[in-house]
Amino acid sequence: MATAYGIHIGNSSGCLAAFANGAPIVIANDAGDRVTPAIVALNASEWEIGLPAKSGQPSSKSIIKHNKRLMNCDFTEEDLSYVEASSSCRIQNEEKLVYEFETSETTLCSNPDKIATKIYAKLFTIASHSVGSDGDLKLVLAAPLHWSSASRERLTKCAELAGFDVLQVISEPAAALLAYNIEDTNEDVYVLVYRLGGSTCDASIVRVSAGFMTIEKNIFRSDLGGQCLTKDLANYVAQEFRQKWKLDPHESRRAMAKLLHHADNCKHVLSTLNSAHVFIESLLDGVDWSQNVTRARFENIISSKISAFLEPAQKAIEGFEGKISKIVLCGGSMKIPKLQAAIASLVPEAEILSGISPDEVIAVGCAREAGLLLDMPESNLTDINTEVEFLGKDIYMKYLDQTIKLFKEGTPPFSQNITTVDPGQDVKDINFTLHEDPDSEEFARESFNIENLCKPFTLKATIQQSKILLQLE
Repeated sequence: MATAYGIHIGNSSGCLAAFANGAPIVIANDAGDRVTPAIVALNASEWEIGLPAKSGQPSSKSIIKHNKRLMNCDFTEEDLSYVEASSSCRIQNEEKLVYEFETSETTLCSNPDKIATKIYAKLFTIASHSVGSDGDLKLVLAAPLHWSSASRERLTKCAELAGFDVLQVISEPAAALLAYNIEDTNEDVYVLVYRLGGSTCDASIVRVSAGFMTIEKNIFRSDLGGQCLTKDLANYVAQEFRQKWKLDPHESRRAMAKLLHHADNCKHVLSTLNSAHVFIESLLDGVDWSQNVTRARFENIISSKISAFLEPAQKAIEGFEGKISKIVLCGGSMKIPKLQAAIASLVPEAEILSGISPDEVIAVGCAREAGLLLDMPESNLTDINTEVEFLGKDIYMKYLDQTIKLFKEGTPPFSQNITTVDPGQDVKDINFTLHEDPDSEEFARESFNIENLCKPFTLKATIQQSKILLQLE
């Protein structure tokens, strides 16, 4: 079976997943990490992407972070200010948006699209070396729900310039649901999708019905993200350092850059372990700093921010009349147990889906979608608005002395129904007939010889463009 890929690049990191042999898998980068920092730096005259750009001496590099914010065609002054404050390269926004990377050896100019292409090219190299694949590398991307079609098109072009064959761009909430196969449910369900990334946050309530997803409500915040928690942790360590050495790291930009880097690493460690060790060589005036931080201490530090992170989800839930039965958590910052528990407490009766690491969920959903698209006939998958024909009537199936409703009115094409059939050991042939009503004449019939099949067996019914395909498994 061919391999298909899914990629989600956020403001802080990116993740690559593949769909092979019927299941999605996350592909580690060349450093063995399952998530790659979405950071690009010019070091001397060499470009660094991912972990190399994040590591080393920041003072010797010209760095761009949170590039995704400026890939949105409708970015705001707030977005521009945020990227400028977190990056060390100069950003000019006159006729066109230009990044100016200056090092001791050279000065180079770039733009958001070229930087995004470099990140995709890094992931393309990882993908092409990880799984043996013939032909083009088919890809599905995820974009924020509020992005326009022009912004999605920019994303597609960057990935294609990097070497991928982009099949489709789907929304981040849809990808999160696909990761957990929620679209396969037979009943209508409402799901809260809560994403907390490095610098943005959004909460969506999605209705899933017969494989179709409808966004009922969405709250987006560009001022909330895991960076807020990283800064709080860095400020705490700076305070401890100042109390012992009477030196204030806040007075040195270099010292605070070091602190933020180590605080971010510490935050990720505390998402899975009960304590983390922070060691910073020559933090300020040649003084090294070593400290243990427990998860309990970290949770106490961030406790004042919890209510702010709950606000988008609370606004989405307020006034919503349906019953939310599932919660999907995504985004790297949602690995923090304290935040997971806080979101779960908003809808105590809902099931929390947590089998996939939150920073991998969206990429896994994209990979699953890519795998599904490989089995579909050629169609235009780039349009946001597409006409789809649904079943106009219920479809019933009869076999032996059984009558079942196979598909209900409104079911979309390519939906499947899997039924367990137990005909008894003596039955050699079986007939399945399809009806628009249990009492109406059949409009289709399929006969199978089941003499050599293990019983009971399964019957898979698939709605195709002009017929219903029945297969025994």
